[in-house]
Amino acid sequence: MKARYHALITSSVAAALCACGSAAGAEPSESEMREAALYLMNHPPGVTNVEPISIKFFKKEACNAPNGQGYYCTFDLQVQSANMLAGMYANVPGANFYKDDKGKWQMRPPF
Repeated sequence: MKARYHALITSSVAAALCACGSAAGAEPSESEMREAALYLMNHPPGVTNVEPISIKFFKKEACNAPNGQGYYCTFDLQVQSANMLAGMYANVPGANFYKDDKGKWQMRPPF
């Protein structure tokens, strides 16, 4: 009887460890973060952007454990645009990233 419980507990712990390992890899990749940031910059909520913004440089730094807003990730970003306000994104050190209903990574507006 003890051996059965020991085997059950051991397999439960192993399954829990595997689940944690796969959840840790669920944060957005650098390319997914870049794509989400570029989409947000060119399609800000409630605003029509007439000057396209491009990302000159993007480097993912780190992501915190997920919270109710998604993953808070820090990054280094340089933009290129004739849009004068696009430069303000260069001063943003990080943002929350989440998956939308279609499973695509999105960036929450940092302002």
